[in-house]
Amino acid sequence: MRQLESATDALMAKGMTVFNGALLEPSEYGHVRRLLQLMDPPAGAVVLDAGCGVGAVATLMGAERPDLEFILVNNNEHQAEICKASGLNVHLADFNHLPIADGTVDVVMFNFAMCHSADWFATMREVRRVLKPGGVLFIFDYVRASGDNLVMWHRLGAAAHTNQAVCHSAALAGFRLHESLIHEPAVNRLREVMGPDVFDVVVGDVWPATWRFVRQEQGLDPVAWAMSRHTRVGFQFSGGRDSTAALYLLRPYWHQMTIYHLDTGDQFPATRDVVARVEADLAATGVKLERIVSDVSAVREQFGMPSDLVPVDNHAYVGRHVSGRALQIQSRYECCARSLMHPMHQRMIADGITLIVRGQRDDEFNRPPYRSGDVGEGFEFLYPIQSWTGERVSAYLQDEGLPLADYYDSGARRAPECMGCTAWWDEGRAAYMRQKHPAEHAVLVRNLAEIRAEIDRQYQFLTGEMQ
Repeated sequence: MRQLESATDALMAKGMTVFNGALLEPSEYGHVRRLLQLMDPPAGAVVLDAGCGVGAVATLMGAERPDLEFILVNNNEHQAEICKASGLNVHLADFNHLPIADGTVDVVMFNFAMCHSADWFATMREVRRVLKPGGVLFIFDYVRASGDNLVMWHRLGAAAHTNQAVCHSAALAGFRLHESLIHEPAVNRLREVMGPDVFDVVVGDVWPATWRFVRQEQGLDPVAWAMSRHTRVGFQFSGGRDSTAALYLLRPYWHQMTIYHLDTGDQFPATRDVVARVEADLAATGVKLERIVSDVSAVREQFGMPSDLVPVDNHAYVGRHVSGRALQIQSRYECCARSLMHPMHQRMIADGITLIVRGQRDDEFNRPPYRSGDVGEGFEFLYPIQSWTGERVSAYLQDEGLPLADYYDSGARRAPECMGCTAWWDEGRAAYMRQKHPAEHAVLVRNLAEIRAEIDRQYQFLTGEMQ
């Protein structure tokens, strides 16, 4: 921060107040007039200057267009104080957490400021939130012609991206491209300040460019809205009733999605039957089911049987090393992560998926970790049946003649992933296994008895402490 403050004062001492890497006209005033023409804000517009520097761009634009109202945002306290001293309305804040109400701004402009965002998509999503319907996102920055940003980010905390990457991020965030232009600079100011040799090494092959994007409206159909913005869509199909219902509900989009199924090597026959039916239906439309295979047996061998309660003396690493207990036990979520979640997640990353679709329902969670439209872990999420109940899902499958595993009829509350799983005691699988798979049920009961003995042993210590 001190380095930026020193640089700010040094540039202002030289008469530079517009902190843009390049100027489109020889003078700062002419340059800002040109930006104003390209941005083309409507009469009386509220303009948010994100990464406003010392407020020179907003001040010069305001002199040219007194009808405009400017709100400034800067995350540097020194530059924000300079803006305040000039009587400007400035907020000390981050791009991704703008202290602005939803839908209150006509234009958001980034003039050599977006380059400092580590996640352009996240920043654009936040911009879309504060823009009014039909609002404009205007970016003036470098566009990368070749090379990468390794040295640039290390030295300047900035990055220049290709036109395709910028437009793709904007489309995912909910913007339509109105115009993108690459400019011949009148003054390559950053090159002059750094020196040509250093600039070529640090910044590289870049050109000044402007982008003018318009906020798209979501409309009434969140599925169509999401599918219109993503080209790499992954559907996570488990074989349970929720994922089956969600998949067939999205039948018109099958060709736009990569449909994944993960087999841990210990699936119920009823699940395999559902997956086989779905795979055949997909194949009939020319869509392939992408199978991912993991090895839950190897996971149990290395980390122990899963349990909803894990005695500290039986946990891997420190617990068993201290206690010397022979039986190793892992938590149910650890086992699921190792056998299911991580293999699926890594495959999605490898395939470049940007939108994940799941058959998740809100009523399965006290507070869902994500809902449709949320972004996390590098993905956007879409849950087409998030507001449905389990009864509605079952009725939909029956009405449409779609496959439904028979363990639900035996009281299973959710689709069990692995026959030998000793966790998920609230799932309701045991009664079904006793009836349909007695041999496997007997093994399950023996394993549960071993876990119960270890839990009882640990529980005795708790009882002793309470007496």
